[in-house]
Amino acid sequence: MVQIDGLSRAQLEKAVQEGNMPFLARLIRRKHFTLENFYSGVPSTTPAVQGEIFYGVRAAVPSFQFLCRDQAKILRMYEAEAAAEIEQEMLKECSEPLLKGGHSYSNIYRAGSVRSRYCSQDLAPDELLRQLHPLKTVLLSIAYAPRILRMIGLAILEAVLGLVDAVKGLYEREDFLTEMAFVPARVVVCIALREMIRFRVLLDIERGVQTIHANFLGYDEQSHRRGPSSDFAHWTLKGIDRAIRDIYRAANHSTYRDYELMIYSDHGQEATEPYERRFGRGLDTALAGVFARGPLDGAPVWMRKMPELVGNTLDRCRNLMGLKPKNQCSDGTPDPAKEIIVTAMGPIGHIYLPKKPVDAEMVDYARAMIVEAGIPLVMWRKPDGEIAAMNSRGLWALAGDRAEVLGEKHPFLDETSEDLAQLCRHRHAGDFVISGWDPRGKPLTFPMENGAHCGPGSEETRGFLLVPDRIRRWHLSHLARTADRVRGEDLRKIALHFLGRDGVREERVPEQSVRRKDLPLRVMTYNIHSCVGIDGKIRPERVARVINHFDPDIVAVQEVDAHRSRSRGHDQAQLIADHLRMTHVFQTMLEEEKERYGIAVFARFPFKILKAAHLTPADRKIFREARGAIWLKIEPEGGAPFHFINTHFGLGRNERRQQAEELLGNAWLGGLSDDEPVILCGDFNTGPRSPVFARLRSRLRDAQLAVEGHKPCATFSSVKPLLRIDHVFVSRHFSVEAIERPDTPTAVIASDHLPLCVELTLHANGCDK
Repeated sequence: MVQIDGLSRAQLEKAVQEGNMPFLARLIRRKHFTLENFYSGVPSTTPAVQGEIFYGVRAAVPSFQFLCRDQAKILRMYEAEAAAEIEQEMLKECSEPLLKGGHSYSNIYRAGSVRSRYCSQDLAPDELLRQLHPLKTVLLSIAYAPRILRMIGLAILEAVLGLVDAVKGLYEREDFLTEMAFVPARVVVCIALREMIRFRVLLDIERGVQTIHANFLGYDEQSHRRGPSSDFAHWTLKGIDRAIRDIYRAANHSTYRDYELMIYSDHGQEATEPYERRFGRGLDTALAGVFARGPLDGAPVWMRKMPELVGNTLDRCRNLMGLKPKNQCSDGTPDPAKEIIVTAMGPIGHIYLPKKPVDAEMVDYARAMIVEAGIPLVMWRKPDGEIAAMNSRGLWALAGDRAEVLGEKHPFLDETSEDLAQLCRHRHAGDFVISGWDPRGKPLTFPMENGAHCGPGSEETRGFLLVPDRIRRWHLSHLARTADRVRGEDLRKIALHFLGRDGVREERVPEQSVRRKDLPLRVMTYNIHSCVGIDGKIRPERVARVINHFDPDIVAVQEVDAHRSRSRGHDQAQLIADHLRMTHVFQTMLEEEKERYGIAVFARFPFKILKAAHLTPADRKIFREARGAIWLKIEPEGGAPFHFINTHFGLGRNERRQQAEELLGNAWLGGLSDDEPVILCGDFNTGPRSPVFARLRSRLRDAQLAVEGHKPCATFSSVKPLLRIDHVFVSRHFSVEAIERPDTPTAVIASDHLPLCVELTLHANGCDK
């Protein structure tokens, strides 16, 4: 899993269109990935989103910086101690971190990984010393000297560009020290960190590490500084695109694993105006004037100085070098019982009061913050638990007036308002929650930054997800709400299902994971070529991934090995069934001692085996294999039963005729009445113009000819499909809704055949369609 920190879907599309991410553009164009919306939730910040992805916990934190009420101290989530504390809290709610047994790079949390680097917890000085291996570092430096020299060259280039950018900033009247401080910061974050992550991920792929999660920070850092659509922010995407290219290629050529790559952004960024630039004063000064009267008058007013962008970036660099952050308040530990505490690292801020006023006074303070301090949005929790929201247009109830607060064109209006309400109820949230979001004007951010996130804005909550097509179908059919957007907890379920860790085989399937009952019956036939791909690699898991692409209900496969030395002794049917989480039946066509070879059926529905036998016997004199079929009666829960037959015909013309006649005889299909629904599929080794095909069509319909406007598609060979020899035949009881045949790189390489998938609807009284 690759995270591009802070890149909204709109900015991704802009980068693709303008040529800044050519590799991702090519993958999308060639249908390797489908581009989907990723909804970050609120707060739209990495600690909250990663908490939801890694642990399934929504809004683990109320913002990037906040007051921990239990310990009366300020937590900032790139600090090792803060990240460790929040992670321990999430472990109490979820004992199955997503990265359990895997590796984690440049994330907030380790998430159960056995190895992590550049994560918040790894940047503590004692942890850096523990991970330091001088001899290994020297050996790796020698072995990978060319790559290290390349990184040094890129760093020099980035430094030059940074100086050019600094001159541009000075021309635009930016602060000189701030501009110069960013030159080394961008080299560290945009080049050094990116290349170290890239190097480690490639090394992990070589080793066959099962689960890897890497977060690239460069765009997010540059976007904070110059804005999300700035040229310099988009410049960093070129390097990230090249890193993803290398990771993708290494994963595809892995000897040990059949890797899948998912790429996503945890959130986007809004183009913002800093509060101080708009009003000519800091937020702390403005709030001091608001609260220096009324019931709080006379109470010591203590304002936590908001860390600004340059301080945050320098602190990140200091953390990487094992040094403590310098951007600390020198006033000591805050006292919430006596001081007004403000935390506002971004467009969301929290105001903690030593004594909460009554609701009428809360309204007065909120109005003063809007009128006198110019804060766009102020929210608080009322005594009845409802969330009040005030902006320049009036006082609103967040639940009922969400369009007035967030804007009626917000892409996730309902869910964002619910998440924003939960944020205001968070146990570490302030008595007031302030926001720079204004749907009718340019958003504000409280630090000095031109791009910001954490709030409920339409861009900052709308990231993206690039998901491989063969994974996508599962979440569309099992997680119905993900049709228009995926959020963190959904991405977690998708990843756990892919890894086989969602527990659906051992436990009762959760309601939200059950395939939607309103979908048509999906049937597949697939000659898997003993799981030997055209690259010569034996990969049952890869075949299972291709099957999973369709999320079928019933699968008929041919050329299946069991305990054969040529296929490493695997029981391929069992391995695939385990991966699909389906029950299965296997029928032997060839048996030599313990080695077997035959056909199989996988089904998610209960079934009865009516018959599994040979249609024609083997003939050693003419080197002819035995050929047979499996006949099941499928009994869906709450649905009408039907018959299902999987077969594999021979290579000789005469034997195919014999097999067809046997299959249509009284011992098989001929013994069924016309009222019985039947599906017959398999590899018939014969085309649509042959006598055998015509004979089968005298009893059943060819599914590929039953869809109006569909051009029948060939399935052999997978590299250049020219022959239509894999077929699905159905009785008059079924209407054919759709036909699919994949052309993804994995499907092309997994076998010498492509699978054929048919969507059907069963009608009790028959159907002419």
